Amino acid sequence: MFQAMDTENSGAITFDELKAGLRKYGSTLKDTEIHDLMEAADVDNSGTIDYSEFIAATIHINKLEREEHLVAAFQYFDKDGSGYITIDELQQACVEHSMTDVFLEDIIKEVDQNNDGQIDYGEFVEMMQKGNTGVGRRTMRNSLNISMRDA
Repeated sequence: MFQAMDTENSGAITFDELKAGLRKYGSTLKDTEIHDLMEAADVDNSGTIDYSEFIAATIHINKLEREEHLVAAFQYFDKDGSGYITIDELQQACVEHSMTDVFLEDIIKEVDQNNDGQIDYGEFVEMMQKGNTGVGRRTMRNSLNISMRDA
């Protein structure tokens, strides 16, 4: 993507190249937003984005997108917006997706690190980042995959 945007093959992307490249990839950002993006990515204030700045900005954007998905997934389960996923909310999600063989107490017990009987956002994120091992993680991830497909 960097090479495609660097049409002058200078090793750096100018504002005009960034604007044209983003448009080519379907972006509908306004010029002011592209300017802000350029300014944020141009760490050395050279007026262009070199390859390392481009990679750093891309990694940062991907991290933000993952965070947005985690927030949306947590909010899906946190039906009442309390900031916690309770056993009742897990039960509601299971009913919505006709999941009958789920051991909700095991999910809470496994994921709930501070033993308060509910899952907070930090515990949810850690569970999602650890992978598919364990009953609770596997069940929560499966529920998440089902719910995100339906959403």
